[in-house]
Amino acid sequence: MAITKTDAGTYFVEVFYPKDIRDIIGVKTLRYRKTVATKLEAKALQKKVEDKIKEAQRKASAGSIQTNGEILFKDFYREVWWPLYTAGGSGRIRVVPSEETQVNTQNIFRLHLLPLFGDYSLNYLNLNKQFVVQELSILAEKYANIRTVKAYVRQVFEVAEIMDYIDANRIEKALRLVGSPKKERLATRRKMTGSSLSADEMIAWLDAAKEDFENRKLSFQDYLLLLMTLNLGDRKGESYGLQWKHIDFNTGYVLIIQALKKSGKIGPTKANKETSHQIPAFLIPLLKEWKEQQAKELADVNIQAGPDQFLFTYTNFRGGINQPLHADYLNYRLNSIYKRHAEELVRVTPHKLRHTFSTLAHQGGASLELISEALTHSDIKTTRIYVNTPDVVGLDVHNKFAERIAEARKNSLAQEMKLNETR
Repeated sequence: MAITKTDAGTYFVEVFYPKDIRDIIGVKTLRYRKTVATKLEAKALQKKVEDKIKEAQRKASAGSIQTNGEILFKDFYREVWWPLYTAGGSGRIRVVPSEETQVNTQNIFRLHLLPLFGDYSLNYLNLNKQFVVQELSILAEKYANIRTVKAYVRQVFEVAEIMDYIDANRIEKALRLVGSPKKERLATRRKMTGSSLSADEMIAWLDAAKEDFENRKLSFQDYLLLLMTLNLGDRKGESYGLQWKHIDFNTGYVLIIQALKKSGKIGPTKANKETSHQIPAFLIPLLKEWKEQQAKELADVNIQAGPDQFLFTYTNFRGGINQPLHADYLNYRLNSIYKRHAEELVRVTPHKLRHTFSTLAHQGGASLELISEALTHSDIKTTRIYVNTPDVVGLDVHNKFAERIAEARKNSLAQEMKLNETR
């Protein structure tokens, strides 16, 4: 847009209309020119045309947003949000999610969000907050991890707003109304039943596992896997990821440096730490015996066991031998032991074994700092959650209380005697 003075002393205003708004303002030609007598009139005309173009652009943008917003939630998730998410472009922290995290996210959308909202448009959901809150509240009654679900819904509508699919994110504040009833019920139940086994309950489990091993109902590998996971206090994926090169029989240490992910691939530990654990003495001969037995079994099928050989493997349903363990392998073995000894055992999971390790170690005198190092926690506050031991209040506290009462009583008597003397 320009103002030009002519040789005759008049002024003309020249405008080139953007192609995308010509239809909106009813102009067919690309260029608009008009001559006026004075520069003041030219400036007034220029402003009028500029305002007209801006208004047309605003309407075009609003119309585009309205049209974009009609995209279905499931299509927006697949075509827009998911590519951004896998590139680390969604969420408050711009970090590329791990392969395992991506799989977990896909499952949350597949199992929960797409069935709930997939066939609704973004505009409908954004304008019907009550519907979204009601659906998520119903889900929260039966699904404990509702906080993660809410986070993904929030991210979807944040991206939709930024990418001009909706004019404003009306969902974010409404999500605060969705509580976590299932999670709270589970937390209450854990407080009542305990997040860890008592020493006596743990002894019952060890005895049951040993009995099954001796009766050949539990294989040598599975018995050793249970003992290793319990006595190291590690995560089950870290036990799954152990290779013989991580076992040093000369020093008696095992190096926890990696974990086997749900995807079946090796990755860093959850805390990205390398931890060297001294192996309990009773486990060393068992490890040596298993190493020899495993090498012989593998040699029988023409597999040579080297330093990279996993300590624990299985044969999958396709017949593939010497495969890294699947994510629920130890859970299944614990369940089978429990079913055989249901009358004397309390149900347990690999994660509950980790709680038990930390709790019993603390009861045995280990400090929170040492337990935190063993569990590879980045923050000791996390360790406090794992140590399910009530605070013990001894007589020292009571004695201090009694001393303060006695002191006050003594002072009161002294004041009373002094008052009597003055009388």
